[in-house]
Amino acid sequence: MLNLSHPTVDIAITCSNFAESLDFYHKKLGLEKVLELEIPETLATEVGLAPTGFRQVRLKAGNTLIKLMDIASPPPTPTEAFPAGVRWLTFFVEDIEKTVESLKRNGVAFLSEPVSAPDAAGVVCAKDPDGLLIELVQI
Repeated sequence: MLNLSHPTVDIAITCSNFAESLDFYHKKLGLEKVLELEIPETLATEVGLAPTGFRQVRLKAGNTLIKLMDIASPPPTPTEAFPAGVRWLTFFVEDIEKTVESLKRNGVAFLSEPVSAPDAAGVVCAKDPDGLLIELVQI
């Protein structure tokens, strides 16, 4: 059993196109950049984070950090519509209609209009540049 020392889990995303992903998460979704750092090759390879050193940009999403990886020779964009691995990130918002309107003005394309769900007043999804679903939920 994990005895957590921090109440959140940070998420790292390997980007096929770092510039597009940073634009999406920082400029379109509006997540604040809180740190940029270089992860040296020795650390990256010794603990199994990546095959080489890389730059990481951390963005704040509530109490969570979304860590975008900028690496030489990144993997290609996933081609399967339903690939294995992380499927979506959920962001809880106060007003889904206003949030969707605002994000549309920033260039975010949604897969539908918000719909109600058994456990939420509204749910809507968009995709990041690599196809990862970004789910917005209003409780």
